[in-house]
Amino acid sequence: MMLSFMHHEWMSVAVDQTAIEDNMRPVPTDDWPEEKTPSALSVLWRHRELIYSLTQRDIRSRYKQSVLGIAWALLQPLAMTAVFTVFMSMIDKSPSGPIPRPVSIYIGMLPWTFFAGGLTGGTECLVGNFNLITKIYFPREVFPISAVLGKIIDLGLGVLVLIAMLALFHVRLSGWILFTIPVLLVQIALMLGLTFMLSSANLFYRDVRHIMPLLTQIWMYVSPIVYNLDRVPHKYLRLYMLNPMAGMVDAYRRVALEGVPPIWNYLGYSAVFSIVVLLLGYWMFKKLEPKFAEII
Repeated sequence: MMLSFMHHEWMSVAVDQTAIEDNMRPVPTDDWPEEKTPSALSVLWRHRELIYSLTQRDIRSRYKQSVLGIAWALLQPLAMTAVFTVFMSMIDKSPSGPIPRPVSIYIGMLPWTFFAGGLTGGTECLVGNFNLITKIYFPREVFPISAVLGKIIDLGLGVLVLIAMLALFHVRLSGWILFTIPVLLVQIALMLGLTFMLSSANLFYRDVRHIMPLLTQIWMYVSPIVYNLDRVPHKYLRLYMLNPMAGMVDAYRRVALEGVPPIWNYLGYSAVFSIVVLLLGYWMFKKLEPKFAEII
């Protein structure tokens, strides 16, 4: 029976690998003029099946042969929420307002777990796929993109827990909750831009993967994850809001829990910053791409 199980697991990995390699076959370019270079978006669209295969493989490999399986995606934000709820209740005796403290902390922890997980996994995406990179040419940006997309499943499961918490604590929602979608798109843009930068830099300087957990931990404490924005001293607020995640996390909390619009200038800054980082990160990635195979 053990041999049969091992054979099944090996066949599953082989099928995933074969599907990915099939999707990496060069895309014919006879349908556009020779002098015309296809845009980045059109190239990615032509390789959408490869992105899907890589994303699916990332999700499967992450939870394969684990006892709890995909439940691990829920454990971290829930555990962190429980710890910080107890800790904040001990040091902050003031009323938490109309939104219960566990819900307020969880709504900050959920996008942050998505953000930190995407950056950590995205940093290693090129090194972890060196065998594919050295085989045949295809747009290497599919790896950072699939690394970020693979974390959306975890985010979606976390949202289901959030819905249960809202029902448990009788938190009423408003139409502003639909605005979480554009805020999420802004966050994904920032994640993609940073992942383009970090994954390419990690090829040349492997210290990047070691420093990332420390940086994300520090970044969390300077973002309004476990506390509301009104806890930040007013004289430091402008400096504090230079952190693009601060504007996004505050926007999530306002539109999803408080039923009010976000602070537009803070969210606008986060959006502009994220788009600039996305463009700069993609430019840096494509600039270094010809050297990837040599470094690996």
